[in-house]
Amino acid sequence: MIIMKKFVSKNVRIIIAIVVGVLVFAPAFHSKASDNDYGFDFKLKPNCANSGSSSRYRETTSVNNPWKVRLKNSTEGKGTIASFWLGTYDRNTKAVQGSTIMNVKQGAKARYCGAYKIANKNTTYLAAENNNYTSKTYYVDGIWDEETW
Repeated sequence: MIIMKKFVSKNVRIIIAIVVGVLVFAPAFHSKASDNDYGFDFKLKPNCANSGSSSRYRETTSVNNPWKVRLKNSTEGKGTIASFWLGTYDRNTKAVQGSTIMNVKQGAKARYCGAYKIANKNTTYLAAENNNYTSKTYYVDGIWDEETW
C-alpha cells in the first residue's frame, strides 16, 4: 500500500494526463453509424456528365448497410428524375461506382440501396447525373447518407 501511494504521488501528473487523454480521444476511435441527413447541392451537368457531393467515410463492413438519398428540389421541375449512386475510389484512387444506380424522383421520400464491397471502409460521395441526355444544366439539392445503421 505504501509503495502504491509513493508511485501515485510521484506520477500524479502523468496519471492525470493519461486519464484526460483517454476521455478526450477515446470517442474519436469509436464511431457508430446511424441514419443521418447530410445535405447536398450541386448542378447536374449536361449530356449525362457525372456530378458529385463532398465526401464521407463509410465505416461499415457490410454491403447490406444501405446508403440513402432524397432529391428535395430540382430546377428541371417538379416530379423529375435524376440518377444517383454511391461513388468511391479504388486502390489507385480512381473514382469507381460503389453501388447500383437508383433513379430518384424529385419530392419523393428517401430511397435506400445496398453498396458494393469496395465502398466499405472507404471514402465515398454521392454521385449523380441527369437521367435524360440533354445539353441543359440543372441544380439539385436534398439529403443523403453513406450508411444508415
